[in-house]
Amino acid sequence: MKRFSYKPLMYLLVLLFMLVSLQAEENATTPSDAIRIMPLGDSITYDNREADLHDPRPASMRTGYRSHLWYMLQDAKYGADFVGSRVAGQAIKPPFDPDNEGHPGWTSLDIAEKTYDYMARSQPDIVLLHIGTNDHGTFAGNVDKILNEINYYEQASGKKVHVIVAQIIDRRDHDRLIPLFNDNVKKVVASHVIAGDFVTMVDMYHDAHLTRRDYADNTHPNDQGYYKMATVWFNALMTPYNQALNIFAYALVPAELIESVSINNTATSVTITTKVPETGILF
Repeated sequence: MKRFSYKPLMYLLVLLFMLVSLQAEENATTPSDAIRIMPLGDSITYDNREADLHDPRPASMRTGYRSHLWYMLQDAKYGADFVGSRVAGQAIKPPFDPDNEGHPGWTSLDIAEKTYDYMARSQPDIVLLHIGTNDHGTFAGNVDKILNEINYYEQASGKKVHVIVAQIIDRRDHDRLIPLFNDNVKKVVASHVIAGDFVTMVDMYHDAHLTRRDYADNTHPNDQGYYKMATVWFNALMTPYNQALNIFAYALVPAELIESVSINNTATSVTITTKVPETGILF
């Protein structure tokens, strides 16, 4: 009776598994010249839901919009390196860069008080800021403080940072204060653009097109909702920056009326999405 050895086959299978694992890890690695992007915000950035208060998912399974954005950037051959002091989503397949600066439950003031330290530690090239869900009211002064802290970091480090500020998403059950908060965020962003800061705004409130089916609870999107948010961030990252055109937009239209400013791929023209009051807009 012949005897067969299964060891070579077993070793071959182990080797193949190792090669697949290494390839998966390679897909989530970043080149040394990658653009350092900091997702900065609260539970919507980190991916924390109301259900996690009672039956928390492991941090390794939290993704938010970050995984979807990572996949979009990879498909576009955009060399990105997500940065931040927190790690969430490292068990997700396919793998993505899980570094972030999302802090569940934090207010815009909480973030402002730590912003300089976060900047100095992670040295991002770009910041994606979605903050205010936990303290929106009608006051956006702490968003201004966050941008000022980034300015202080830029002055100290000599590094220019592009900050993309989002008008925050609504709740599943409409919150009448959020549009008022966003109107004040627009004014804050306008003041920094006019001052020459490297700041742009995205209208996550409208452009993500979230419906009731896109929420996991009253505050946090589900995976489908996060995909829509990622699309808004991705489009902003793919849009070239032209300081003169950005300033021109805010010189042309009052800040409180502007919903979004979009520059074309060659940075030669600007599209302004704006509210039109009953009295019209005088150019």
